[in-house]
Amino acid sequence: MPLSISSDAIVEKNKLSSSDVWLLLLKIEYPGEDPGHVCLNNESIVWNGNTWLPAIFKLSDLKETKDAEIPSVKLTVMDLQRNILPYIDRHNGGVGATITIYVVHSAHLDNTTPELEEEMEVLSVKIDQNIKITFELGAENLLKLRIPKHRYFKNFCRFIFKSSRCGYSGAETECNRTLARCKELGNETRYGGFPGVGTAGVMK
Repeated sequence: MPLSISSDAIVEKNKLSSSDVWLLLLKIEYPGEDPGHVCLNNESIVWNGNTWLPAIFKLSDLKETKDAEIPSVKLTVMDLQRNILPYIDRHNGGVGATITIYVVHSAHLDNTTPELEEEMEVLSVKIDQNIKITFELGAENLLKLRIPKHRYFKNFCRFIFKSSRCGYSGAETECNRTLARCKELGNETRYGGFPGVGTAGVMK
């Protein structure tokens, strides 16, 4: 089906000449980290409340096979400032991270709705000489989805220890995420389990 774009984008597309450009943006999200924002540009821009730092990257064409594999594209990033490598190191290669691709126009950065938005998952990562990083991106793998989505356990806390939802800020460094341990730490009011459910738990 045809791509639906805004009236501003139609006007820009039909101009015979312009000093403004279409911008390709990437939001890179690793679990437990603040998202990284980069744009294919020679200077930073501000869009949708975030500053998007200049970066050099390239997207390949979509690759599809006859063997029912997940369609994928390759994203090649030249990480000259070493901004991305620390994230990859902290997350054992970063497989499973989410990269969202946006297309916006430089003359209409006040429009918070992108002309194109596509969310993809990192399937593999290859690093060449610690500068060139190649991500293989694919659609979400439905086989990895938890079904049912939520599970409620009697004696297991769903919150990460010392996270904002856990709320514990004391000196202890370990928690086995049980109600007993939560009581030992004096943090049972923030316990993320469900003592009222049965021993087998509840799934929704």
